[in-house]
Amino acid sequence: MTGNYGGSPIEFLACEAMLRGKAILQFFTYSAAFLTGTNSALAASGTTEVGIQLNNDADFVCQRIAVTSTTAAGTFLAVPDYTILLVAQGSGKQLMNQAQMIANMAGSFNSNQFNQNLPFPLLLQKASTLSVQLVNRTATAANRADVALIGFKIYYTGKNNWDTVFSPMALAATSAAC
Repeated sequence: MTGNYGGSPIEFLACEAMLRGKAILQFFTYSAAFLTGTNSALAASGTTEVGIQLNNDADFVCQRIAVTSTTAAGTFLAVPDYTILLVAQGSGKQLMNQAQMIANMAGSFNSNQFNQNLPFPLLLQKASTLSVQLVNRTATAANRADVALIGFKIYYTGKNNWDTVFSPMALAATSAAC
């Protein structure tokens, strides 16, 4: 892995599909908002789960996770003392063996602990749901916390779909062409 965008097999396959006219790739961000005064509020010493429903128009490759949190309007937490757990709802597959500290998964732009690319991007099928659970380990409620999944959408063209771009047969065809 190069540590930069485009260094994984998923990104190579998506790029190859775009170059061959099988797909159009477009930057996109999905997010989960934890808002005070709503059912998604993140209370002091609280646990809240928010689902991210992917649109039905395109698959999504998540390359980076970013988190911001405020305790009052305009008062950003440099490094929120939260844990995060991500679960793919359709399969029930946890994307980690246990909840992780936010700083381990997302860093913080507010404290110059810059967010890193995921070691391997997360490929999510259209119309799927990703559950984001935050645990606030402090005695201060969050006014707002946002978990952003940053990456790109894959819009398939013609008769192309997930199978023609990401299946083992698609990989074999790409390898043979190289």
